[in-house]
Amino acid sequence: MRLRLRLVLGFVAVHLVLSAAAGLFAWTWLDATQRAQAEESAKAVGSVIAGGGFSLSERVVERMRTLTGYEFRVLTDPEAVRPGTVQVAEGGLVVEIDYRTAAWQRESRQVLWGTVLLFFGGSLAFAVVATYLARQFARPVEQLVDGARAIGAGAWITPLPAVGSGEVAELARELERMRVQLLALDQAHRQAERLATLGTFTATIAHEVRNPLSAVRMTVQLLARRLPGDAGLALIMSEIERLDLIVDELLGFSRGMTVTKEPTDLAEVVSSVLRLLQRQAAHAGVELASADRRVATTLVAADPQRLRQLLLNLVLNGIQAVQRGPGTRVVVVVGDHQLSVSDDGPGVSAELLPRLFEPFSSSRPAGTGLGLHLAKAIADAHGCRLTHRPEAPGASFVVEGFLPVTATTVDGGS
Repeated sequence: MRLRLRLVLGFVAVHLVLSAAAGLFAWTWLDATQRAQAEESAKAVGSVIAGGGFSLSERVVERMRTLTGYEFRVLTDPEAVRPGTVQVAEGGLVVEIDYRTAAWQRESRQVLWGTVLLFFGGSLAFAVVATYLARQFARPVEQLVDGARAIGAGAWITPLPAVGSGEVAELARELERMRVQLLALDQAHRQAERLATLGTFTATIAHEVRNPLSAVRMTVQLLARRLPGDAGLALIMSEIERLDLIVDELLGFSRGMTVTKEPTDLAEVVSSVLRLLQRQAAHAGVELASADRRVATTLVAADPQRLRQLLLNLVLNGIQAVQRGPGTRVVVVVGDHQLSVSDDGPGVSAELLPRLFEPFSSSRPAGTGLGLHLAKAIADAHGCRLTHRPEAPGASFVVEGFLPVTATTVDGGS
């Protein structure tokens, strides 16, 4: 049975009990009042008869009935009291009066009909009011019950409405907080499962690719010694180097991100990455450019290999973004202990922005969603911050917080 129906039935039942009690009280009060008046009249009749010294002829009795308005009898001895009568001993006589007169019966009927009207008419009106009140109280509770059932069934996406007031509103807030926490835990659990599976897979693939890649590298190096200055071999070595970076990236993802800091020139890292990606950018019709903000030094404490991976992911992200938009330019700027990668593509969509750096988040159908995630992991491992800054047009990714080169920043990994 629904809560609101139980509340309505409860309210109506209480009203019926109160109505019956009110009718019983009214009838009891009427009977007691008439009985008390009859007792007073019986005493008066007894006093008159005893003090007057006259015989109780039919004429005298009829006269006194008219004066008092009651039917009475004068008894020489007390008898069993009949329902609706009172007996009063006065002046050696016992006067019995029947107080349930026509007036008493008329008033009793009025009490009865009033009780019946209150019973049914009042119940109908009370049921209407009770239905409204029950709906106002029960609707929030029923909504919360439905929401709790949905949460129990695993439907955690739809937010619970903020309903009711007081304790009901507090319960709604707590249920919504629980839903959000369960959703976050479920997403974290699913993400951990995906990452564990992908980590095992990528570690296996990277290991199997690295061995033949090393053999190819050695072969190309031998050919380059025999054919110095060959442009084709230089291109092959460049692509092998890029593949090697991708393998390192996969291994870094599967094993966790560690860095070994050493003095690293940001400008030199930028130059090497742009050279590596120049052919791919030209094929996509994108111009790569770099700039310095006239800083005193571009030397920082960083892991050069990891830093190249970070910058490679950011520049590739820019090239792919520009391909989808009207822009044709990706610019890398080296600043004071920071660097930024900007493009004039369409920018990051509002739907993707909240989970931009999460793994497997990508707006491209062919994208894996790992590039920005790994870039952020490398930045975090360096103690830096990778942030997204919207521009018009395009977007900019800034890595800031590199430590200057000192004895304490280059003597170990972090």
